[in-house]
Amino acid sequence: MAVNPKTQAAVERGLRRFDLLRTSELEALSNLHSDKSLIISVYLAVPLSEKKNAELRSKFNQFVSEQKQALRQVSKEKTQQFEAEAQRLMSWLEHEYDGTGRGLAIFSSLPNQLWHAYRLPQAVRDQFIVTDRPYLRPLLTLMDEYERYLTLLVNAETARLFMLYMGEIEEYSEFQDELVPRPKRAGANVEDKLERHHEMHVLWHIKHAVEEAERIWRRDQADWLVIGGTADPLGQLREHLPKAMLERLAGQVSVAVEAPIAQVLAAVLRVEQVNEQRMESKHVDALLTAALGKGPGVLGLDDTLNAIVEGRVMMLVVEEDFRQPGSECPNDHMLFARQPDVTELMETCPLCGTPLDPQEDIVERAIERALEQDAEIEVVRGEMRQTLAARGHIGALLRYNSETAPAEAGGKISTR
Repeated sequence: MAVNPKTQAAVERGLRRFDLLRTSELEALSNLHSDKSLIISVYLAVPLSEKKNAELRSKFNQFVSEQKQALRQVSKEKTQQFEAEAQRLMSWLEHEYDGTGRGLAIFSSLPNQLWHAYRLPQAVRDQFIVTDRPYLRPLLTLMDEYERYLTLLVNAETARLFMLYMGEIEEYSEFQDELVPRPKRAGANVEDKLERHHEMHVLWHIKHAVEEAERIWRRDQADWLVIGGTADPLGQLREHLPKAMLERLAGQVSVAVEAPIAQVLAAVLRVEQVNEQRMESKHVDALLTAALGKGPGVLGLDDTLNAIVEGRVMMLVVEEDFRQPGSECPNDHMLFARQPDVTELMETCPLCGTPLDPQEDIVERAIERALEQDAEIEVVRGEMRQTLAARGHIGALLRYNSETAPAEAGGKISTR
């Protein structure tokens, strides 16, 4: 293996200007809930100016001042915790944050030993939320919109690997394998032997490229594969791709192996856009077919919440920015949406009489509960958005109909 040592070292050390969002981490955050202590969720767009850190601290201080006013009626213990959390967050911004990324997502709760700080390559809306659980919807939306696209470019002797994530591209490695030249002028037998030797070395190179791509695919949990390069090696490449990667082949780009990274980025972004629209349309069509026919599917917030409570959701399909207040029962975990013609939320569960926990956004809680059940999440923001809005803004493909007993529950958590 002739891997560029400098490139490989940088990859292995994980040098990045942003942090990968992993489903396992968001799952752990979504399971965190605390009745006795505060959980702080902070989202900040990073300014592009040279004084970005000072501007971030200024925005943060403004949020802290507003929250202190809101917490005046809360217990002294929680007020003291908030002040400690604010000091912890400001210390990170002043002394540890390196200024990279276009956005920040930070979760903190000292009593729960919680600390996560994500540098994001895309800006987020400034929010400072103090509640009993992490506020995750912005990150869940980012994970749906920006999946990881592993890109492999190959010719007969060179391979390059890239990862596209959230609009940025990073080159992982470039390597060359020794190539036996094609025969020129020799006897027929010699030419045949040299040709076979040449083809054998090309095949070794292709297998080597696939092995390296599969290693990165597994390590960094890529979602899609894009391939490109010279025609002949690409034909062999498809034949040797593992089934799991071949099934996630998003497209092929007409880009030379030696192309500048900016050209690779532009080509893969085009593939990403087409692929995302294709998957969005596919999922909305499948939802409508199931929900409007006799298949396992529901439309509308109330029916979707019921399906989540029953643990039947296989894929949750929701219109971007759709929000509605609601409540959750801490006893039987029922979810209730506030009806449009009702100004106040229910105070007690109609089933068991337990006081309900108000939810500022019951849709976000639905997303979290669906994620806990290993459901996939599809956030609709493209051409199919109006179609879904006309059918209630939200729906779910189900594991089974309510009249049918579940065959088997569980599976791998995924946001796609």
